Amino acid sequence: MKKIMIASTSLLMMAVLFTSNATAAVIVKPVTEKNSVMATPPPAVKAAFTARFGNAPVREWKLRSNGNWRAHFLRNGVAWEATYTVTGVLVKLERD
Repeated sequence: MKKIMIASTSLLMMAVLFTSNATAAVIVKPVTEKNSVMATPPPAVKAAFTARFGNAPVREWKLRSNGNWRAHFLRNGVAWEATYTVTGVLVKLERD
C-alpha cells in the first residue's frame, strides 16, 4: 500500500511540475517583426509613400492589426501619420 501511495504522489508531483513548466512556456511571447516598432513595409507601400511625400523622413512604420501600414513622419516640421493598405492605397492621412 505504501508503494502505491509513494508512486501516486510521485506521479502527481511530476504532473504538477510538467504543467507549470508548460504554462510558463505559453506565457512567453517572442518578439517578431510584426509586433516590432520598426517593421519594414512592403515595396508597394514604400513606393506609394515616396510618390506622395518624397523623401520625408519616416520616424517609424507600424503594422496595424488590420494589416494596414502606418507611417509616422515629419513634413515641414509638422508630425503626420499616413495609413496605407498592403497594396499601397492611402486610406488615412492626419496630423499626429
